[in-house]
Amino acid sequence: MGKHIYSVDQGAGEAVVLVSGLGGLSAFWQPVVNELVGDYRVITFDHPGVGQSGIVGKPTIPGIVEALLSILDACGIERAHIVGHSTGSLVTQAMALDHPGRVKSIVLSSGWARPDKRFLDFFAYRQFVLANLGGTAYNAMTRLVAYPSNWYGDHFASEASLDYSAPSAVDVEMTQARMEMLQRYTRRDELHTLELPACVVGAQDDYVIPFHHAEELARLIPGATLIELSGGHFAPVTRTSVYTSLLRNFWETQK
Repeated sequence: MGKHIYSVDQGAGEAVVLVSGLGGLSAFWQPVVNELVGDYRVITFDHPGVGQSGIVGKPTIPGIVEALLSILDACGIERAHIVGHSTGSLVTQAMALDHPGRVKSIVLSSGWARPDKRFLDFFAYRQFVLANLGGTAYNAMTRLVAYPSNWYGDHFASEASLDYSAPSAVDVEMTQARMEMLQRYTRRDELHTLELPACVVGAQDDYVIPFHHAEELARLIPGATLIELSGGHFAPVTRTSVYTSLLRNFWETQK
């Protein structure tokens, strides 16, 4: 890991840590934070090497777990509910497996236990687009695939033609390294050992991480609750109120 980790600590109450996906930014969670912060202490952070967080070496899932632990320690939090979305689900799985004493419960949304061939082929295609067409084309493809059609129409569609060669702020090297990171990592064979409350959330209209991955996670984690929530790959953004309601309902059952 190494260097400074940027985090945001808001609200009061039971501690909740939200772990973002491939983009790795704290800001991804702001719609969810806005709905939870009145009742919970909500912590978000930029992953090492992303946004305002530094890094030494290449990004790794254990490195993100180390960052998460350092934040809990700095905030004086012994145990927290951990919510991991997409790539963040790998971080949450690792946190629960390696540091169960720091975890009250886990929520895994748009996550997976291990990459299958379709997963690997799709991410290889994403890497090809990023390497050969650049960040603007890569972001355009992500929006087209990851958001429901109506959401795309309301928030991204424009009368003007897309300029795929336009300058982009995407850190190509770091994004490629993070895609490599998640394709090589799995703790599937250990998930049966988890002994803590777990909720798995997936969407039938998620074409980045199809719903069968959520079904597999729920089968592998003893006692896990499986919830189907439409909204594409980014349900925390596209279905914020429903997403936060299911979080609240799940946490309330742990009291």
